[in-house]
Amino acid sequence: MPDLTISSTLHDAGRVLALDGEIDLATENRFQDAVTGALVTQPDGRVVLDCTDLRFIDSSGLRVLIRAHKTAREQRAVLAIASPIPRVMQTLRITALDTRIPVFGTVSEALAAPKSNVS
Repeated sequence: MPDLTISSTLHDAGRVLALDGEIDLATENRFQDAVTGALVTQPDGRVVLDCTDLRFIDSSGLRVLIRAHKTAREQRAVLAIASPIPRVMQTLRITALDTRIPVFGTVSEALAAPKSNVS
């Protein structure tokens, strides 16, 4: 059974949520709680989703990303995606989420990007 592990690390430039596993119907609520909690506690801040070890995301995960993007705007926070594998990046491109949520090659790039470039 696919699973998802989420670890949270606070950096000077923002909070990083490292996603390991798969985001699907079974893990959607855990992902929603983690990303919403991070955005609410980082108002006017930055939350980076480290997708280095995210192997899969389905429509339920994409729905969470859309909600998270809206929450980030409401909180005046920045939401960014870092290091997606090709399969995940293709899903973001097909759904055009990469045009709403900025995607970076590395977590360091996402944390270093000027907020005006990622909001």
